[in-house]
Amino acid sequence: MQRLIDLPRVIGDRGKGLGHERLLPLTWLSATCLDAPVVAVAWQWLFASVFGAVIAPPNRLALFLTAWLIYLADRFADCASIPAGAPISARQRFCAKRHSIWIVLIVLLLIIDSIICLTLIERRTRMIGSGIAGAIAIYLAVNHFAGWIWQRLPIKEIVIGFLFAAGTIAAIHCTDSRFVVSVILFGILCSLNCLSISVWERDLDIAQGKESFATAHPQLLWLPQAACLVLGALALCIAIAGEGRIISLCLTSSAIFLVFLNHASSLSRDEHVALADIILLTPLVIPLSRLFA
Repeated sequence: MQRLIDLPRVIGDRGKGLGHERLLPLTWLSATCLDAPVVAVAWQWLFASVFGAVIAPPNRLALFLTAWLIYLADRFADCASIPAGAPISARQRFCAKRHSIWIVLIVLLLIIDSIICLTLIERRTRMIGSGIAGAIAIYLAVNHFAGWIWQRLPIKEIVIGFLFAAGTIAAIHCTDSRFVVSVILFGILCSLNCLSISVWERDLDIAQGKESFATAHPQLLWLPQAACLVLGALALCIAIAGEGRIISLCLTSSAIFLVFLNHASSLSRDEHVALADIILLTPLVIPLSRLFA
């Protein structure tokens, strides 16, 4: 019922996301699907640095290319499923206008990434990565061919967040309890990132007939922001205790930035979404601070 109430207002707002709003330069990272792979590589570097893991260059490249490939394919399928005449976001419009380039890029990335993974990645990491890739393939199939399931089981954003976290640390073979806790908190942060986006894009999802946490539970739109505060406080306490301090401080910073982003009413929907991944780049502050020290 709530969806039907919101729908007329959404349809009447067709101009939003169609190019009439101002766009930040960083929005291009989101439009080209480059934000997610950059975030993945940044956090992989952070985890490896803190827990003493050595990541070979092919592993870093494979993570970047795989994340980019997955997000390109997901964006392409997402655009293909938009009903005719429905409002679209800036990043969807960017993809829709470049279908041919998108297809060529996906094919090239698939070939290059496959060669790297099959020839330059060690067997253990390749096996773990294959398992995660299989889980991602299942998610993509469910999301695009049985999206109705998220209305009954609204865990879409949580699944995305933890799959992303798992892929990020796949090449780091560590069983330390601090590592496990840090990865779980990172998965929660990624999930809250996706949950926040679902809140910002709720009207758009309704208009396009898509399911998300926000469309399934309109009475809980406050939850991602509150959970970000809890995560930020928890990670800060862990940092004060000295357990994985650098990772905990990055988690705290990103969570708090996400809270502020939820309050930034002056930003457009597309700017909110673009900046949601940018604020996850807190690990980059560390090498930059060393560079200018």
